[in-house]
Amino acid sequence: MSFNCRRRQALGTAAALLFGLSTLSSAAFGETTLRLSHLSPPESDMDKWAHQFAERVTAETDGRVNVRIYPASQLGDWEEVYELLSQGSVDLAIQSISTKFDSRLALTWFPYTAVDYDSAREAWNTGGFLFNIVDELVKPQQIDVLAPYAFGLGGMAVSKPVADPKNPDADHSALKIRVWPSGVPTHKPTLERLGYSTTTMPWAELYTGVQTGVIDGMVGGVPENAVRDWNGVVNTWLQINDHFEINWLLASAMSMASLSDQDRETILAIAKDLATQRFNAVEAADNAYLDQLRDSGVTVVTYTRDEIDVLADAVRKDAWPKMKDEIGDELYGLIQSHYAN
Repeated sequence: MSFNCRRRQALGTAAALLFGLSTLSSAAFGETTLRLSHLSPPESDMDKWAHQFAERVTAETDGRVNVRIYPASQLGDWEEVYELLSQGSVDLAIQSISTKFDSRLALTWFPYTAVDYDSAREAWNTGGFLFNIVDELVKPQQIDVLAPYAFGLGGMAVSKPVADPKNPDADHSALKIRVWPSGVPTHKPTLERLGYSTTTMPWAELYTGVQTGVIDGMVGGVPENAVRDWNGVVNTWLQINDHFEINWLLASAMSMASLSDQDRETILAIAKDLATQRFNAVEAADNAYLDQLRDSGVTVVTYTRDEIDVLADAVRKDAWPKMKDEIGDELYGLIQSHYAN
């Protein structure tokens, strides 16, 4: 058995034990405590949002349901936690959705399904065209999608100056840009269409990868990541709006089923309200992080809507067909039809 398999089993056993203990405590005191895992450090925007959610759940269920927060991936990395959600060993999480069990969920970072904040809100907020598709795809995994957490518009961090960054036909092949492993089917063809060389690398190795010159930059983050995670190795930030970064508030279907109808409806209403609040705040958050990048000496390249449309049109025309196998003919046809209008 591999180390990763043993570690995953150990995490599952530990989480199941926590689940059992919290269930006994709930029975004893007439309360339920749900464990919420998220990726970001304490005091980050996501952590504050998680605490808002927890405080409102306690208040609006009159203390019947409480939420205990585990920041900074304390319960395991996001793919491990995703499996634990499916098993009912973790109750809630704010994170990405894994494509391990259904490759069609690569839709969550499909390039240029949103090009600005208005189109992102329309597509990805609760009830939106793409939100509804993701919700249906996740259900068979025994996971409920409660709400999206709008993390921001995606961009690219590069350790060097970038010549002619607004031209989709420019040759940037001397720059090797990291694509995250599960994003290869979508973002490798995207970046290659925009003229860059690509390679894969896990998140934890990015900083060292740039420092040592193994890579020249990375895609798959938002301005907050450039400030918080890549400080000191970014020379140029390109706000190419390649994807809208969503971290999802997910729930174990088993955990939700253990609650009363009233408390489930209350939690869903809170999640929906906070999701809308976050969508309304995310543009200002992105802009504040872009200002921090500028203040630290990073060259920040932003794009007008027309300039973004030029990039989006090139990717949709030439790169999207290379992604069809990842999401399947039916879903690809839906997306093509939607964005042709």
